[in-house]
Amino acid sequence: MYKIILLLILFIGPQINRGQTNEEKIIAKIGSELISESEFIERYELTPQISATMIGGEAALKREVLYSIIAEKLWALEAESMGLDKSELIESTYKAIEKMYVRDALYRQEILSKIKLSDEYLSEAFRRNSLLLDLNYIFSEDETEINDIFKQLGDGVDFYSIFLKRPESTLQEIPYVVGYGQMDKNVEDILYSLKPGDFTQPIKAPNGWYVFRLLSTEQKIIENAEQAEAEQKYVLKVAETTLIDSIYKDFYSRFFKDVVAETNKELFLKLSDYVVDALSNRSEKEMIPPGEKIYLIPKDLYEIENDLGAELLNAEFINLNGQPVSINDFLQELSIEKFYIDSLDNNHIKGRLNFAVKIFIEHELLSREGYKRGLQNLPEVQRYLKMWRGYYLTETLRKEIAQSVQITDEEAYEYFLEKNQGTTSVLEVKIIEVLTEDLDVIRTVLDELNEGRDFKELAIKYTVREEAKNNNGELGFFSVSEYGELGRKAALMKIGDMYGPIKVSEGYSLFELLDRRENVDMSLNNYEVEKENIKVELRHKKYSNALINKTVELANKYDVQLNDEALNSIEILNTTTVVYRYFGFGGRLLAVPMTAPNYLWIKPWQEQEDLTP
Repeated sequence: MYKIILLLILFIGPQINRGQTNEEKIIAKIGSELISESEFIERYELTPQISATMIGGEAALKREVLYSIIAEKLWALEAESMGLDKSELIESTYKAIEKMYVRDALYRQEILSKIKLSDEYLSEAFRRNSLLLDLNYIFSEDETEINDIFKQLGDGVDFYSIFLKRPESTLQEIPYVVGYGQMDKNVEDILYSLKPGDFTQPIKAPNGWYVFRLLSTEQKIIENAEQAEAEQKYVLKVAETTLIDSIYKDFYSRFFKDVVAETNKELFLKLSDYVVDALSNRSEKEMIPPGEKIYLIPKDLYEIENDLGAELLNAEFINLNGQPVSINDFLQELSIEKFYIDSLDNNHIKGRLNFAVKIFIEHELLSREGYKRGLQNLPEVQRYLKMWRGYYLTETLRKEIAQSVQITDEEAYEYFLEKNQGTTSVLEVKIIEVLTEDLDVIRTVLDELNEGRDFKELAIKYTVREEAKNNNGELGFFSVSEYGELGRKAALMKIGDMYGPIKVSEGYSLFELLDRRENVDMSLNNYEVEKENIKVELRHKKYSNALINKTVELANKYDVQLNDEALNSIEILNTTTVVYRYFGFGGRLLAVPMTAPNYLWIKPWQEQEDLTP
């Protein structure tokens, strides 16, 4: 029994965190900030890395990831020094994520910490797993009818004399077989306590009422050691899940017993109308087939917030145990929880939204309880909150930089002349791409690729880049100086290589190199025809240069120090799927932030250091 309990402890241990030891290597220092070996491995391995066969391979990719994490921390420090952490967007987004981690900490305290599987509990679990129950049942949707049948059985009427006259008997020409873990625990407790010939009291189910009768039990036959090991794992998993479910239901019934929540009906209907319009318009624009999921994306939520206006966003949406909650609070959770519908029927959408409000109320109350206990201050909670806070601060500052980059007609024309002066060739590439704002789409694409699906079909189906969607998923030939990181990576790839997903300004991109060509005579291009493309290309270039220059400036300001030896010694594994963390009491989030690539600053920064006397 000792070995069984040991296995279980390993099974329910932490799923994401790698504990930091006193002897752990430090990979980099950014002022007072440290990047430890465990943090780097976690950030690397929990982010999908489909690496093309480029120069440097895995070692180069490790450096790119590290330099991008360093840049993220530099930009976060700078954003905080600029007071961007006080912005309403950062505070509301951060608060929504903080609530998730606080709820999760409460779940660990109230549910997981109470999992204690005794020898007796496990012994009974293994006993039940060794038996299969052969049953018959009588079913009725009418409680009065089933109670009358039960009374007849209690008065001595033979079970079969009733059973054989019932329509459900035709479905039971052979006995109904039940094994361990197939029924609700309360029902299972009743069934496994029966002796052959015994019948149960009426048992309520979602579709009606049942009376079961035990015919006999069969001993499960274990044929080999491999099957015995599989059965042991199954029992441990079911035993743990069953106990968690029992503890959870007990806590849930006690915690929400006296909740008083009142939603502002007028505001709910107004919000519903905006949600219906947003999803209907996007379904029409993107030609989403009937029955497919339509998600509320950040752009939809931004437009809904603008339509509602500041006054309604901050108005009381829900009165929860005497305390107000705003629509803005609710929308922040929607943005993280990925609200979706699979029908454009108004009542369906409003029903889904009403259910989302119910879940939000539960989450809000659980978060409040967690805050009351001070769970937001736990070291493990703070560690992940700091990670996400840094990511959002970085994204906020990057957007400010991006918005500041403007291209005039004069600049575009000068760039065109400069580019063509004395130049008769340029490297161009053609790619197939899936571009999306939703990482769930990326995960679906990666899963379907592993199943052998054609990437071109997936790109046509899932990409949101219109020029690609309308061209068999392909982006026509473009200069490698265009599209920022996509062009830079494609220039180093071999035909047939795939790369990504990477964070880009439009969302997340996963792409495959189809072709490359050189010796295109740029001097023949007409400026007026290429004007808009030139502006896009120059804007990417100026933005990229701005990122590099700003990061170099910040690396000097915050005194970046690298430990190349420690980095080179780290052994890592590549993840080829999107990894989520699922939180206690519901909700999910990326296991770690997927930071945008920002590693080109390292070369000018190091060259600058080399030139310092």
